Amino acid sequence: MGSKREKAFNTACQEEVYRQVKAYLDELVDEHFDDAEHCDFYLKYGSTVLEISIDPYQEDDAVIEVLAFCVQGVEPSFELMSELMKVNAEVPLGAFSMVGEHVFFSHSFLGRRLRPEQLIASLDVVANVSDEYDEKLVSKYGGETAIDRLRSGGLRPPVQLAARKADSN
Repeated sequence: MGSKREKAFNTACQEEVYRQVKAYLDELVDEHFDDAEHCDFYLKYGSTVLEISIDPYQEDDAVIEVLAFCVQGVEPSFELMSELMKVNAEVPLGAFSMVGEHVFFSHSFLGRRLRPEQLIASLDVVANVSDEYDEKLVSKYGGETAIDRLRSGGLRPPVQLAARKADSN
């Protein structure tokens, strides 16, 4: 039997925000996966997978990022990038990004003074925009939705995000 990994918080504020997010998710959604090692949460919405991560920001705050694994394994092209930039100019919260052959949609905000409606708004926008566009993008440019990739065994969210974060640094 494997041992349960302990959460590794970098600041007291990160831990406090993590616990607030966990409490809100426990009330808001029927099922979510708690990634104990990385202080992240995962949940399914339509044809997308959402990750909620809590990272320290200075000593007295934390950044909450709600990220959707939108399209996996799509070939980057000028047309795809142009479409993503056009949508970015139109959506009220969040933005598309592309790392390698993977398209993400995410929204980040500070969490020290988190209210439930902030988390709900972010989850709603990220989930709905990703769910609206993932199948359109797949049919037009190729690749797979996050749910299709999960079903085929090809998506490992923590590994994918670790690569995304490493590429962005």
